[in-house]
Amino acid sequence: MQLLRSEQRWVVVGWTAAYAALTATDAASTLLALRSGRGQEANPHVAGGDQGFNLERFLWINGLLFLFLLGMLIWSIRARHRVDPVYRERPLRAFWNWLYVNPFSDRNVPRAAFHYLTGSLLVLGFKLLAMGNNLLIASGSRDLLTPVARVVFRWVPGAPGYWVLIFLLFLPLWWVSLLCAGFLSRRWHAEDIGRAMLQK
Repeated sequence: MQLLRSEQRWVVVGWTAAYAALTATDAASTLLALRSGRGQEANPHVAGGDQGFNLERFLWINGLLFLFLLGMLIWSIRARHRVDPVYRERPLRAFWNWLYVNPFSDRNVPRAAFHYLTGSLLVLGFKLLAMGNNLLIASGSRDLLTPVARVVFRWVPGAPGYWVLIFLLFLPLWWVSLLCAGFLSRRWHAEDIGRAMLQK
């Protein structure tokens, strides 16, 4: 495992600040959309309560997710030297091969370290999208997700429909996040090589 350098520590700090800010604005924008009378919480795991939104459950879920992703983000940065060069140079090659159980096995680390870096960026993208969509609803503007959600829930109602919707949103956000992770991975790899050469 490699240590985190100053820039990488700032990436962790920046990610933590962004996660906290986007979680807060996601919750606030959801309440605004619901109070406008035009919004409805689509996530069955946090729907309910007096306002149609269980804020306490939302915070618990996001708090636990934060702890998990923060740990995995730090691990993925420290394991950056074990990332498969194929994913570093062509990150979209990692688009589909994320189905495995143990990310820490020797066989899986070369892709898992890249996937968890990507996943931490993906979650920020989801939160940003949700916040923006909620604000559109609250302002009375035409939002992006309601038409898609209506089609999905017409064919797949309830919790399964919600996860189908999440998967449809996952695909483009995962694509963008892979490209961002590839950029960071290449940058850190070049810096590691430069440092190694200076130490010789």
